[in-house]
Amino acid sequence: MILCKTISDLTKVLSTKKASNQTIGFVPTMGALHAGHLSLVKQAKQKSDCVVCSIFVNPTQFNQQLDLLNYPKTLDNDLKLLAESECDVVFVPGIEEIYPFGLQKMDASVLGSITTVFEGAYRPGHFDGVYTVLTRLFDLVDPNLVYFGQKDFQQCLLVKKLIEFQNRSIVFCMGEIIREADGLAMSSRNIRLNEKEREAATEIYKVLSFIRYNWHSASAKDLTAKANEQLERQHFIQIEYLSCVNANTLQAIEGIQMGVCLVAVNCGTTRLIDNVLLP
Repeated sequence: MILCKTISDLTKVLSTKKASNQTIGFVPTMGALHAGHLSLVKQAKQKSDCVVCSIFVNPTQFNQQLDLLNYPKTLDNDLKLLAESECDVVFVPGIEEIYPFGLQKMDASVLGSITTVFEGAYRPGHFDGVYTVLTRLFDLVDPNLVYFGQKDFQQCLLVKKLIEFQNRSIVFCMGEIIREADGLAMSSRNIRLNEKEREAATEIYKVLSFIRYNWHSASAKDLTAKANEQLERQHFIQIEYLSCVNANTLQAIEGIQMGVCLVAVNCGTTRLIDNVLLP
């Protein structure tokens, strides 16, 4: 596994790979890796000649400074896990490599209404930061395929829109949500939950499963109302949103369409998101 800390080093390594017509699979991360990230690396290994993983905690996508400061940083363990997963290249840039002219953000609203609802509404500026850093990383890596996890479903839609809008020749691949044994979606933030919060957090997947199981036998309005009631009974959970929408537009479902149920909660002081697809 080759570790690159500068753009110069990355360019030298990847130019050799591309000169021999190797396909590049790219897995962008912010570190604090878990089995969900590693499943994307595994998926990339199956479809790419060279797998590149980036580790960069992007400051421009945090709308709360405290959240940025508290984001877990486990670089030594991350590198160990990536080496064990047979990742080929790891790019660990400093802020000055990604933002040589300061923390200026691009306007993600050019990608449409998906950037203004749900995560876009509750985390102002978040998708501007995501759009900015991914544009920069895609320019630097120039991958053939890119891999993101379904847990950040709205982000997945943004990435697909970005690729289309910027006319990039990148194949988008979405990996399924990897869950703990009790159903909680794996997340770098889970380590911040105390014992009682961790127990309460298991209700998130229970209500999502309830909605998916009953999707064809009750209305979306009734199902979300019951799910909200169930979550609200949890002392440590405060709901930001729980909604069933069109999986392509994040607008209201009309007729027979692929849907998704999106949920975001604050469990204690930790913000958690999850979703299930509704066929």
